[in-house]
Amino acid sequence: MMRRVMACAALAMAAMATTASAAVPPDLPLRVFARTGIRLAGMVWTGQRFLYVENTTNRVLSAGPTGMPLRPFAVMPRQVEETRCRPSPGAHGFAAGDIFCHSPDNKIYRLSANGKRIATFAVLPSSARSDGALTFDTVGRFGYALLAATGRSGNANAHGGLVFAVDAAGKVQRVGAYSDAGGADEIAVAPAGFGAASGQVLLAVDAGHGGSVVAMDPRGQSRTLVSLPDGPNPIVALTPGQMPRAGVAQAGLYITDTLSRDVFFAPATALKPYAGAVLVGSELRGLIWVLRPRGSGFAATRLATTLGGKHYNFEDAIYIAG
Repeated sequence: MMRRVMACAALAMAAMATTASAAVPPDLPLRVFARTGIRLAGMVWTGQRFLYVENTTNRVLSAGPTGMPLRPFAVMPRQVEETRCRPSPGAHGFAAGDIFCHSPDNKIYRLSANGKRIATFAVLPSSARSDGALTFDTVGRFGYALLAATGRSGNANAHGGLVFAVDAAGKVQRVGAYSDAGGADEIAVAPAGFGAASGQVLLAVDAGHGGSVVAMDPRGQSRTLVSLPDGPNPIVALTPGQMPRAGVAQAGLYITDTLSRDVFFAPATALKPYAGAVLVGSELRGLIWVLRPRGSGFAATRLATTLGGKHYNFEDAIYIAG
């Protein structure tokens, strides 16, 4: 009898522990925001609409704040692999409303606010193919320039690439080179106060089944901040100014997935614990890390998410502040 009572008590305690464990919320709740039906690459929030860039075709489609339905917006010349776009900050000589896009052949296009005018804004002096890495300097250490990186991602035999700064007149200046295995899928600018890398360019260097986050300062000096077990791709600073404020859209994190053709979303309320940090996502396994300064170095902590699958193709991420 005593054994039976003890066994029942043990089972009850185990059930309570399981229930308590199951009740613990994930660090980052991600849900499907839009089922676009297109092979997603880049994504932009203009302050009025979302723009989606289709992988390889270079079609750009638009949608309202709810993310659907899709409408034609613009078409850039076809290029195999990813093109990524970023909205003009509307300051430092860059006209408000313009959209800038970096194609795999290292041309940077400028799209008008209505998508009716497309012009080559700059050409990066590199013969290597790229994956559309593009961002604006929102901190000022690079003179508030448009920043672009070259490098072929997903290939451990390829090593590094170049980073360029482009001013509002389209003048291109080389910043420096990096040499980690793989190439930069995306870049971001580290927030002010981000330890020794404050205001520097952060490169998500994808070598396939592994990779790194590399920081580069305005003098072109680069160093590896962290190594990751799956090739990183989306990288985004959780600070205002990366995109126009939410307005009528939902504030939060948006991630494009080429494989499912869906956009995933996490609300800004779930991101509050990571304010001022940098989020990094892996392309193939859908892993998410929060990158923060730690002592004299940096640490990437993996976050638990609500993603249930094992296979993804994450290609871009944007953060919209409330």
